[in-house]
Amino acid sequence: MRRRLLLRLGLTALVAGFAATSCLSPTIPLPPPDVEMITESTEPGIWQISGICKPGALVVVLNDETGTGVVFEDRGETGQWFVQLPAEECDTAWVTQAFGNEESARTTFVVEPVDPNQPESSNCQ
Repeated sequence: MRRRLLLRLGLTALVAGFAATSCLSPTIPLPPPDVEMITESTEPGIWQISGICKPGALVVVLNDETGTGVVFEDRGETGQWFVQLPAEECDTAWVTQAFGNEESARTTFVVEPVDPNQPESSNCQ
């Protein structure tokens, strides 16, 4: 009987110890969304920009040169985002995402054609 009580107390202490240390472990921060493709639209001064995000995230893209931005909410939880951003070629912009109470760092990029299927070449200095 006493042995059983000691075993239960030992297991309870072990479980409590694991629970306490799991709260102390660092959390992985929300990474910034990826920018995968940038293409100029048929409308002058508008660029189509898309990439990968956390499913269900709120993605913000902002043109640093003009202060103009676009917000995309991944309501379909596809993990993909798409915006049409007013910009000129070679403008600097950034993208970030938020999910729940978490917000990612910014990823800065240059507004110029980017296609993952084409070799990289830049007209911007």
